Amino acid sequence: AADVLGAALAGAARVARAVLAALNAATVATAGQRGYHLLWYASQRGVTCIAPHVGTEQTFALLEEWVPDPRRPERDEALGILALRYFRSHGPTTVQDLARWTGLTVTDARRGITVAGDALATVRVEGVPAVVDAALLDAPREPVDDLHVLPGFDEYLLGFKDRALMLDPAHQQAVIPGGNGVFQATVVRGGRVVGTWKRTIGKTRVTVAVTPLVPFRAADRKRTEAAFEAYGRFLGLPLRFTW
Repeated sequence: AADVLGAALAGAARVARAVLAALNAATVATAGQRGYHLLWYASQRGVTCIAPHVGTEQTFALLEEWVPDPRRPERDEALGILALRYFRSHGPTTVQDLARWTGLTVTDARRGITVAGDALATVRVEGVPAVVDAALLDAPREPVDDLHVLPGFDEYLLGFKDRALMLDPAHQQAVIPGGNGVFQATVVRGGRVVGTWKRTIGKTRVTVAVTPLVPFRAADRKRTEAAFEAYGRFLGLPLRFTW
């Protein structure tokens, strides 16, 4: 499969998911979930990589053509880069979360933090030691009241083992029904999950059903609906809301 995909992508800047047809033509079956796993396998082998969408279509590229001159840091440097980038995008959080997210041992996670040096700082969050991008220590301490509508498997929740900072334990059942690993799409305000949403795509419009987990004022509903505007543009369909 990796050989066929490599040949199909050679010389192409971006090729759509239709490359699966090349696998079928080579008698490599892609039915069910098999095609997905073959694409995953080829990327893990360093043959392919995900390229930018073309409209709503997922695309792939040959990695050696997309990144012809990759940087290859030594192991210690790589651990430091990984730790810095994780905590810059996820912090403040714990060394255990870094290990869990990356699949590293806790020992290697701690080594990465050490290598990152002064670029990372240790703080305490509700009495628990946590690591954060040191640059954030000087950031203005102003209340955050942003609002986002996120997909079900967004990194904002999946990136952590302890989600108490983002999700009230009383709402966990609504967001992760049955605790079976299937996350509902969420509405996040000021960093906290305040609702869930589902969408039904029809021929002429998309119906978005929003379920608040906390009281929503009229202004909150208006802001939530405005947050979906980009999603409607992406789908090329008008939106209808139910609450």
